[in-house]
Amino acid sequence: MSFNECQTLLGNFSLQHKPKENFFHYVYEKIARDTKNRFVDKNRDSIDIITLESGSIKVIPIYKKMDKNNLSLDKEIKRAIKIIQNTDFKNVYFVYPKNDNFDKHIQIKVPLLEEACNEYLIKIIPYSLNTIKKKCDCSKENSL
Repeated sequence: MSFNECQTLLGNFSLQHKPKENFFHYVYEKIARDTKNRFVDKNRDSIDIITLESGSIKVIPIYKKMDKNNLSLDKEIKRAIKIIQNTDFKNVYFVYPKNDNFDKHIQIKVPLLEEACNEYLIKIIPYSLNTIKKKCDCSKENSL
């Protein structure tokens, strides 16, 4: 699915919100479905997955087109460092719409955090919008 198709699908998802807000809501709804052994909390711009068994995760949905061959993550890395150093969250995941040029998880290593011997995990994650696509396809079929 192309980024443009994702924009169109997210635009159709809710006409009251912008694609950025729709993407955030979509990711939250998918994560919040499974609350077994965890608590999910929605903040203004992030989603916290709090677990007792393993480290808690801060998920930050960002609606922009990513290209695995040309990553520009300076803002995200600075934000992740700040979160890891100043909160109990040691796992930070940035979630973007999946596209042909961004289709696999990528782990980010940060020398500053490596030197401090902190256990941390920063990932950028492609998020599939197939559920939205299926919803849109079904609504088209039902309207015929």
